[in-house]
Amino acid sequence: MLFLLRAIVVLALLHSFGHTQNADDQLVIKVNPCDSYCFNVLKPMLEHISIMQNRWEECGAMKSVNASDRLDKIEQQLLAQQAIQATNAAAIQENKQNLTDQMKSIEKYKRELRKPFEKIGSGYYYIENTMKLSWFAAVHTCHRYGGHLLELNNREELDALIPKLHKDYSYWIDINDLSHENEFLSMTTGLGAEFLNWRTGEPNNAQQLEHCVNMFGAGFQMNDFKCGAETYFICESFEE
Repeated sequence: MLFLLRAIVVLALLHSFGHTQNADDQLVIKVNPCDSYCFNVLKPMLEHISIMQNRWEECGAMKSVNASDRLDKIEQQLLAQQAIQATNAAAIQENKQNLTDQMKSIEKYKRELRKPFEKIGSGYYYIENTMKLSWFAAVHTCHRYGGHLLELNNREELDALIPKLHKDYSYWIDINDLSHENEFLSMTTGLGAEFLNWRTGEPNNAQQLEHCVNMFGAGFQMNDFKCGAETYFICESFEE
């Protein structure tokens, strides 16, 4: 727009001058008597051009200020986002540490729950002589202690345990026929019991209710018994 206005002014000035050419092609400028008049006419236009030029400069300055403000806002938003990310990272790290501490507490609690297994013969055992439980509760308790109900493998293992047992107590072991009558399995392995040492007349499944095995009396022979009855029990460690 400024270029157009300036072009108009130049054309007007050119028309305000006349010229002739002499024989030697020398340019002779004649002063046109309307010069003063023309300048007076063009003066408002020149002033308008100056005003427009100032406005363009002001507009450019405002655009520069607005752009700077927008950049400042973007920078502030980025800084705020970085602060949030830093806070979230710290919270995540704190949560990880809390989880680690909780896991340590759980492991400590589990260790405290585990009973001290005693080496007897070739294995490690815990003999419960103070608390009576049902067969199912005894299975669960031995697992909580880090072991399983006693799985007798042979006569030598039983003979090593007998001196540690109370002669008037009965003890649950892991043998049962809960799946099929007279098919006695080890709860630990799910396979048929490797060693059976029945009392005379046993197993008899009295009243069709006896499906779990305990042992008591002289020689601690085996007897099928009601699984819900409460007796003492023997746990065996998984670790040798």
